[in-house]
Amino acid sequence: MLEQLRNRRITAYCLLGVCLLTVLFVVTGLTTPVRTLLVLVFVTTAPGWALISYVNVRHVSVTWISAVGLSLALTLVVAQMLVLTHAWHPEAAVVVLAVLTSALLAHHVVRSRPPREAGAR
Repeated sequence: MLEQLRNRRITAYCLLGVCLLTVLFVVTGLTTPVRTLLVLVFVTTAPGWALISYVNVRHVSVTWISAVGLSLALTLVVAQMLVLTHAWHPEAAVVVLAVLTSALLAHHVVRSRPPREAGAR
């Protein structure tokens, strides 16, 4: 159980880094192949992992498959909303999605901390 919490915490930290770098690259307007790859990694993994981690899935492979599927579905819904509202601002949508995902990932980091010792302060 502690190993699973540790892995979730490490994954949440890594995806939190991806979210923050995505926001940084998009807000500053850097146009490099790294930005494209970073946004692609973010859009296909982070939002879904942040949501699916609230469900107690026992297998890591099922967690990741579900995370990718959920991320793609969520991204498609956001894109569809941008089209339907005639408010096509994909960069703003990515930033908002990354900020919301970061909040969920930060909660996972706090939630997966190991319990403190009874005598430690």
